[in-house]
Amino acid sequence: MKMRKALPIAAVLPALLAISACSGESADSGDKKPKASAKSTPGATGADAKAAAEAERIGAMAPQNLEKATLTGTKNGFEAKKVAKADVEAGRDLKADKAECQPVASLAGGFTHIPAVSVQHRSLDPVEAKNATVGSMWLASHSESNAKKVMTDLRSSLKECPGGFKTLGLTYKAVEPVKAPALGDESLGYRITNVVGKQSVTMTYTVIRENGVVAVFYGVNMLTPQKSAIPETLVKAQLELLG
Repeated sequence: MKMRKALPIAAVLPALLAISACSGESADSGDKKPKASAKSTPGATGADAKAAAEAERIGAMAPQNLEKATLTGTKNGFEAKKVAKADVEAGRDLKADKAECQPVASLAGGFTHIPAVSVQHRSLDPVEAKNATVGSMWLASHSESNAKKVMTDLRSSLKECPGGFKTLGLTYKAVEPVKAPALGDESLGYRITNVVGKQSVTMTYTVIRENGVVAVFYGVNMLTPQKSAIPETLVKAQLELLG
């Protein structure tokens, strides 16, 4: 049977696939000269203008450029679609019951534990019925120093939080590192099991840093959990758009 009909992910894992929108504020800091990609968005107002100005100040990729550099449409067997704002907001404040697990918990909610200047989210649905892997991806724009810290903290969290954590009444267990593709400036991968009622759902995360952008790819395969990672070909396609 088709996985898309057998596993309505948004309904089964509301907290996991709830993902955050652009942050109105950023914890990034730095005195690096702005990059060409960090120029303010012409005509932007309100929160968008604030995010664009902050990106220019710290040398991060500007919101408009991040959106242009995020996959949309059909590519390498998957269809990437923008996620509804309501679903995006639902995961903004996902908190773990253990401080050392927070970097992992934040990614479960769809954002980095260090607030980004801007974030772009896409759901990933397989084009072919025989492909049982579904998931999502998001790109978070930081200063390069903060992007590096996101990766460092995440590595520490994976070591210190092997037993998992609880959040919003959900249980996440069996956190374990897995091999990630050697892409970008640095990369890491891990697998985690989410308990929904009496059902256990295994998820695979691939996290890549490219300069100041942290790209997160999340996959679920209920038929073959060990094959739940988003394919490397799609990850490469996304990184190519970042330039």
